[in-house]
Amino acid sequence: MMADFHFINAIWDFDGTLFNTYPGLLKALSKTLSEFSQPIPDDELYKEIKKTSIRHVLETVSAKNSLDLQAMEDRMHALEIQYQPESPEIYPHAREILQLISDRGANFLWTHRDRSALSFLTTEGMSELFTGIVTASDRFPRKPDPTAINALVEHYGLDPQVTVMIGDRAIDVEAGQKAGVHTIFFDVDGFGDTAGADAVVKDLADIQPYFLTQGNDDDENAY
Repeated sequence: MMADFHFINAIWDFDGTLFNTYPGLLKALSKTLSEFSQPIPDDELYKEIKKTSIRHVLETVSAKNSLDLQAMEDRMHALEIQYQPESPEIYPHAREILQLISDRGANFLWTHRDRSALSFLTTEGMSELFTGIVTASDRFPRKPDPTAINALVEHYGLDPQVTVMIGDRAIDVEAGQKAGVHTIFFDVDGFGDTAGADAVVKDLADIQPYFLTQGNDDDENAY
């Protein structure tokens, strides 16, 4: 616990951090691999995409088997649309923490997902809790490259000392570290690959103390 740290701004990952979209993603990826190459057991596949990324898995399989990466990605995307529910499960306490932060500072989103992330947030009435959203459609380099975080910090004039990146994978933490902001690892699976994050939580409710003792809520320069 980093009890001496108190934050105003949060930059959130989406998949596996705010919404549990992994069942649909895993099903789509597993079927894609089966169609193009050979299946990988779901438990192994899940651990791998949490350790790295879906893109990394597709790149590795395509390179190893001389497959068309773009065709695999297109198939994966089509299958995810088919398998992903219109309203994926929201992780417990996500809505409450977003509201708490929004009342005191600002929430931002940085996801490798396309604009469907905004659609999910809008469906759940949560999009208004975000000051800024960066998706794959914005064409920033992928995590752990910090360019997108740097752009948010510069565009919104964020103070890195009171800004924290929150995510469920090591690449989220690494991106935050490279950008010079603080980091919280959401260890929802208990895999333990926390990548040296400033704090580790197993429930999003555990993030609350870091945002409860901010300065004057009337400060017009809150972020």
